[in-house]
Amino acid sequence: MCLLIEPAALAGIGSYGSVVCVIIITFDRYWKIVHPIHHRKYYRRWMLKVGLMLPWLNGIAVKLLPFLATNRIVKGRCFTLAFWAAQIMGDVSLFVIVSMVFGS
Repeated sequence: MCLLIEPAALAGIGSYGSVVCVIIITFDRYWKIVHPIHHRKYYRRWMLKVGLMLPWLNGIAVKLLPFLATNRIVKGRCFTLAFWAAQIMGDVSLFVIVSMVFGS
């Protein structure tokens, strides 16, 4: 159960995707209001759709896939992001998380 439905992984995908989608919609509205001629000339409907879909796919690729690949159940307990294929992968993941938290 912990391998498929982990609240932290699903919440991470949802929060990342929703925040980035709000930013994309904000940029689209800014472009539409501040630069209306440029917007009418170059804007296509598919651009916004792709822009809103990519953050969700990126959230799946960055949050969910590593989560599913590095989980194990040991003696009835679920260990998250604990078993990496190579030690360097875990070190890079730790560095990225620390950099995001502390802003280094």
